[in-house]
Amino acid sequence: MRAVDLHSSYLKSEEEPLFERSRVGIEIAQNFGPVRVTNCAERPLIQKPKCQPGMKSTFPSGYYFSNTWNPAYCTMTTYKTTEDFVKCLQGKKLFLIGDSTLRQFIMHFTEGISIVKYFRHHQTGWSSWEKTLEAINMEKDIYISYKRHGFPLESFEFYYFMEDMYTSRQIDRQGGGKDTILVITMGQHFRQFPLKIFIRRALNIRRAVERLFLRSPETKVIIKTENTRERNAAPERTGDFNGYSQYLVLKEVFQGVNVGFVDAWDMTVASATESVHPSGYTFESIMSLTFSFACS
Repeated sequence: MRAVDLHSSYLKSEEEPLFERSRVGIEIAQNFGPVRVTNCAERPLIQKPKCQPGMKSTFPSGYYFSNTWNPAYCTMTTYKTTEDFVKCLQGKKLFLIGDSTLRQFIMHFTEGISIVKYFRHHQTGWSSWEKTLEAINMEKDIYISYKRHGFPLESFEFYYFMEDMYTSRQIDRQGGGKDTILVITMGQHFRQFPLKIFIRRALNIRRAVERLFLRSPETKVIIKTENTRERNAAPERTGDFNGYSQYLVLKEVFQGVNVGFVDAWDMTVASATESVHPSGYTFESIMSLTFSFACS
């Protein structure tokens, strides 16, 4: 199967100007005076607890300071080095279920810091992004897998759909346990479809997570929201307006569930990221918050 976005538009020529964003991303004129910040010495410093599953994400959920994300409601552990991730993942099984924004994780672990090696996969980069991937470290007893979330999926490459399973089905096949971590995301591939499809899928995933917790309450589950993408994406189909609607749905659906909630939307808005695959300190912060929940 192959599903391709041909960059077509549903808009009439008279409607297209309504979506022009010529005033977005314009540099502010630097002809204003200095901004003075007054230190409030009387305000006590509030000690935040460490980030743990079950915490409610606030609005806004945090801010960047010195290129590091600071959640407003908890203290995040920074994960950057090989040693940081090995200490977190040693003896663990990590299952990444979603789209290419989670494939970035396994690419970082194999092609970046090299804590695991691909098993039966001999390509690098984004080639064959839709394939299921596995990576292992026999010495440190680390297993990592990536699998797509099932339809809908966009891909310029042909791929076999017989091995596809919806996320809820993948969760139901997991035994779980204290050494099992599931990181789940969805969003980018749903933007072109009615919102009710996304809502139904999110509710099914919540029910599957609740069933997993009934049989294995010590399993760590992290929900990563979708992030912003390129400003030139077709606004009526794949633009961030549709993504923001889905982001709000995901926040609402997983209220009250004992999962770690990674607000990648707020993180990419705050760093003005205009890429469907964030990089640099934005990606590092997304990873750090994810594994602060996973290894708490």
